[in-house]
Order: sequence, then C-alpha cells, then structure tokens
Amino acid sequence: MKIAVFGGVGRLSKEFVLNAISSSHQISWFLQPNDEPALTDNPHLKLIRGHTNDLAKYRETIKGTSSVFVSFDPLHVDPKQFVYQQKMIILAMKQESVNRLVLVTAHGSGVSKHQLDWTTWARINLNQIKYLYNGVGSNSSYLCWSVLAQYTAQEQVVVNGRIPQDIIGTASDESSDLNWTIIRPGFLTDDEPTGTYLASDQHVFGGFISCADVVDCAIKALEDDMDIGKQFSIAYSSRVS
Repeated sequence: MKIAVFGGVGRLSKEFVLNAISSSHQISWFLQPNDEPALTDNPHLKLIRGHTNDLAKYRETIKGTSSVFVSFDPLHVDPKQFVYQQKMIILAMKQESVNRLVLVTAHGSGVSKHQLDWTTWARINLNQIKYLYNGVGSNSSYLCWSVLAQYTAQEQVVVNGRIPQDIIGTASDESSDLNWTIIRPGFLTDDEPTGTYLASDQHVFGGFISCADVVDCAIKALEDDMDIGKQFSIAYSSRVS
C-alpha cells in the first residue's frame, strides 16, 4: 500500500512511518524545510519538503498513493494550523483523486468530550492551566481544552464532506468524497506495543496508550475498509457509561 503521511516529525507520524516501512508499505512523507527525520535513506520512503501553504507540495506528497494518514502533534505543529493544513490536504486529495483518510486527533475532541472519565477530565483541566501560562510545553501537558478545540475543528472539516471554500477562493458545494476514519487516542506513551487496546465510541475512557498501538490501529484501519465513516477512542482502559 502507498500511503501519504502528514504530521511532520511528531511522535505518531514518526512511529507510523517506521511501522509502515517495516511492513513494506510505500511511504510519501510531507516535511517542512527544517524538519529533521531520523530515517531518510530507505527504498520504501520518499521525503517531500515544502511550506504549509504550498499546495503543489501537498499534491506531490499524495500523488500516486492510495491513502493518507494525518496526525498533527501540537509539540511540532502549531494547533492554530491544524484546520488550515487539513483543508489543504483535503483539496490536494481531491485533485489527486485519493479519498481514503485516517485522521488521528485525541480523546476529548469532538463527541468524545462527553465520554471522559473524571480523572482524564481533571488532568485536561490541569493541563489547560499550564497551557494558559506556558503554552504547549511537554509531552505530558499538551492535551488541554485549547488544543482539543483545534482538533475538534479539524475533525469537523473532515466530516463536513465538502471542499473547503476559503482555500479554493470560490464558493463550492463540491463533495470531498472522503472515506474517512477518525481515531482519538488517550494520553500517549512511548511504551512497547501490546495489541490489547480497546477501541470504542460507546464508553467513558481514561488511561494511556502507546504510540505504537495507536499506529497499529491506524494501519489496520487503512488495510480494512470496515472502519470507514467511524470515529472512536482508543486506550488501555475504559469504564462503561
């Protein structure tokens, strides 16, 4: 499978590229000029460098692929850029006739805001205080309401199903024709994969999940069309609401 990857050198993007290449998938990876990926010399990997406002580079990344993986890490991508870059990706996908998309955001965005257990809710509130004082500061504190609001807006652009009008400059009701899946992981860790995570849209979630298990879930979603049109959270623990 040929997959276009957007998210720069964020934790999940890097993990996705390494995992996909080890499974012999062909990867086209969009990077900004100053990004420094750990992996560069691999026959299964093509690096495309460009600025976030360069539609031609988005198209070059997507050209010839069959699907797109998107995961914006707020430690590497300004959360205020989530929506703009997602719109550019959708437009480029339409122009290159690619419609399969897996988007990874975070548990607490979109409808999952109402599926948080109390410990996760409390931690997000604490992180919001840190964010207001210091901005996005560390792996453990970036998941806060301000970041989740940007993830929610990004999800809405995908689910809306229309070509973004403000990007193309003219009014349009043209369908984006996306076959999307939205995955919302809990707090991320760098632990080894377990393969025993729970994925559901009907539970109150809390807890953590490794980047490796999130990527495992994303690759399975790309390989199997059963998850098209679905949005769900994943973590190692849950409590029935």
